[in-house]
Amino acid sequence: MFKHFRFALASAALLALVLVIPAFAGGWAVITLDELPSNVLAGQPLSVGFTVLQHGKTPMTDLHPTITANLYKDVEFVAKAEAEGKPGHYVATLTFPRERNWQWSIQAFTMDQSMPMLSVAAPAAGSRNVPLSETKPAISLRSPLFIVSMLALVGGIAGAVFAFRRRNRQTLVFTVLSLLVGITLFIVGAGSAVRVEAQAKSNSNGDIESSLSQVELGKQLFIAKGCITCHVNSKAAGLSDYLTVEMGAPNLSKFSANPDVTSMRLKYPSSVKSDTNMPNLDLSEVEI
Repeated sequence: MFKHFRFALASAALLALVLVIPAFAGGWAVITLDELPSNVLAGQPLSVGFTVLQHGKTPMTDLHPTITANLYKDVEFVAKAEAEGKPGHYVATLTFPRERNWQWSIQAFTMDQSMPMLSVAAPAAGSRNVPLSETKPAISLRSPLFIVSMLALVGGIAGAVFAFRRRNRQTLVFTVLSLLVGITLFIVGAGSAVRVEAQAKSNSNGDIESSLSQVELGKQLFIAKGCITCHVNSKAAGLSDYLTVEMGAPNLSKFSANPDVTSMRLKYPSSVKSDTNMPNLDLSEVEI
């Protein structure tokens, strides 16, 4: 009887091994976040896009990914992602119920990839996303600058007519000065309007580098872009914090290389090493 038991135990272990090997061989993927979220406000929807690549190369379609966000074990929510755009790309909409630092992760295929901590701020009273078309220009029809510039222009035109009829040199000088003042004020006002609009556009984009150091931004991108799926880097995260697949990728904790070569490897991996297994993650110049 004991002999049969050992045979059954060995058979079960062999069967489990047979099932695990193919699952491990094809059961992992790299999840790459489109961009790090910034200026996230409680109660306002946040669109999150990401790409799922099996073994970092093959876009995975027909998946049903989810994003889980939590504060504590009893305070969490799950958002479903839908396919959108190119193959393997998915988008989910998250609305955080309160301000805090939220932990969140993306579940896709066999992966549950944790993302960098997300800081959610409380919305300001009456705040909303205002389109640029609704922003008021710096020089409006009721602004003192506009009124003075228009009066100067009108006065200059009237003076020009009067000077032409009377042939009066003093009136001509007054006309020229009025026109110069009017045109100058109008140009100054228009320039201010352009600067205000540009500033509004910059604020709406929420440039994340303004609140993060380059080192901290690099750490977050190392996680969010999926580098940590294949590479260990103790400067970005501890070994137990994230799932790293042991596929022979080098440990980058003490990595050092020429910046130009590193930049090229991140932009076009195969251009530096033709047989590399490193995927092209479509990183922007700023992210590189």
